[in-house]
Amino acid sequence: MRFDDRLETVLKGTLPDGAAAAAQWRQVVDLLAQKPGRLVNEDVQLGLTRLRDLHERVDEADRVVAVKTLAGRLRSAPLLVYLCADSRVVVEAAMEAADLPEETWLDIAPQLPDFAIGKLRGRINIESVESPTETDAQADQPSDSLPEPQTETGHNDNSQISSLVEKIENYQRQRGEEQHAVPVSEVSDRSYFVENLDKLEFETDDSGTIVWAKGPPRGAIVGVTISEPTFDDGPGPDAYGAAAFRQRMPLENARMRLCGAPVLAGDWRMTAIPYFASETGRFKGYRGVMRRPNAAEEVSTQASVDIARREQLQQLIHELRTPLNAIIGFSEIIEQQLFGPASSEYRNLSRNIMDEAQRMLAGFEDLDMAAKIDAGQMDATPGETQPDWLLERLTQRLQSLAHSKSVDLRINKAEPVRAFALDGDTVERIFARLLSAAIIACEEGEELIADLRTHIGPQPVNYFSLSRPTRIRGIPEQQMLDPSQGIEGDATDTPLLGLGFSLRLVRNLTHSASGTLSFDEDKIGLTLPAVATSQIGVRETENE
Repeated sequence: MRFDDRLETVLKGTLPDGAAAAAQWRQVVDLLAQKPGRLVNEDVQLGLTRLRDLHERVDEADRVVAVKTLAGRLRSAPLLVYLCADSRVVVEAAMEAADLPEETWLDIAPQLPDFAIGKLRGRINIESVESPTETDAQADQPSDSLPEPQTETGHNDNSQISSLVEKIENYQRQRGEEQHAVPVSEVSDRSYFVENLDKLEFETDDSGTIVWAKGPPRGAIVGVTISEPTFDDGPGPDAYGAAAFRQRMPLENARMRLCGAPVLAGDWRMTAIPYFASETGRFKGYRGVMRRPNAAEEVSTQASVDIARREQLQQLIHELRTPLNAIIGFSEIIEQQLFGPASSEYRNLSRNIMDEAQRMLAGFEDLDMAAKIDAGQMDATPGETQPDWLLERLTQRLQSLAHSKSVDLRINKAEPVRAFALDGDTVERIFARLLSAAIIACEEGEELIADLRTHIGPQPVNYFSLSRPTRIRGIPEQQMLDPSQGIEGDATDTPLLGLGFSLRLVRNLTHSASGTLSFDEDKIGLTLPAVATSQIGVRETENE
């Protein structure tokens, strides 16, 4: 039975930001701290999870203030372990605010940062954890005091802390409880946020919630569950790990994702076995280790992630095309007055909407094409495309764009030119995108000069050279092919995804068709395979 549902009320809704995030962090800490006995394990887990999710949204100063208000009221061991995985100032505030029984202090001491161990002096009865030999050896000293400072060594605090740590370890060994005791072997002034962490040990309760962890950051994953598969970007195991937990089967290299501090966040591999009470045989949880995936596992995982992302992108593009096509269709109806007369202002507005929708649609098609190339789904189809057909198609497609920019595009064809050894769609796609990007990069009224000819050889090719537009002259090839590269000018004329993306797409399309795209100081060169046989004479002429 749940006596207090205030925590559940606080946790309702989405994660807040700003001052609201700090307020919620303070409320959750206050509720977890004061009455831990009234909260079931699920509530504690949800509360700690919310604190972890809010961590990056709440400033350290706000966290310190919230913890200090708990002075003498922090009675939750899981909350204290979680807070002691924070920065040093938060840990110090939490240790000052904590009010726990001595036995609880001894249980959680191995999970605390090293520098926090020293703050246990005066809170633990040293005699209760000393061996008889140690007690006799210290008979001459007051039972409630620590050894006198040794000013000669200059390490008084470290000596006292080491003594206390040793006594805590003895106590853990003597108890022999069915839990892992974490030896604190190194005493140093070390922060929780370490630079690198490749392995950690953990233990869960019977619900799958991690209740103990060894390896810095200690206690940072307390509250994370291995019983439910992860969704979106949250922490948790893969479906295999969650299924194995439900069946109480051993886990071997199950995928696990952790969130939070950079040292901890990311993908892990989890190996664990269930353990049971020796007397009753009741299932008590899992014990195991997590490690970072090796290079081969990362490659396999990344490949799966890349495939999933490409599929998601292609699905998104498909879903966006439908409303865009509807917008274009209705805009054409209004602009052409197919359903009745419309004012000129209304028609101009619909024309602008149609132009923007078509521009967006072209951008989505480029994205779709780039994803297919990356997935190896855009292999060119062998065929035969006549140059005259290509030039006629390009004239139809580019006339409006060239007219809007007042660009004079002149293509000289050195006769005879062999047919392209590719299907028409592939050749037209490559040339249309290259020339569109070139026209957009031109100044108003600029002239573009192009030349198309066949180079004879064992593998004949058709070579197309194009003068570099003014606005991209002198730009290095690497910079020009950068997807973030843009050009100055009217934003409505530029490609939706930028000039760099368009040129990179042309290059990838060309490579997939066994061609090349090159950039000289004042020219752009495009090479595509030509048919192997042709009736070519010795004399060549040029037709414009």
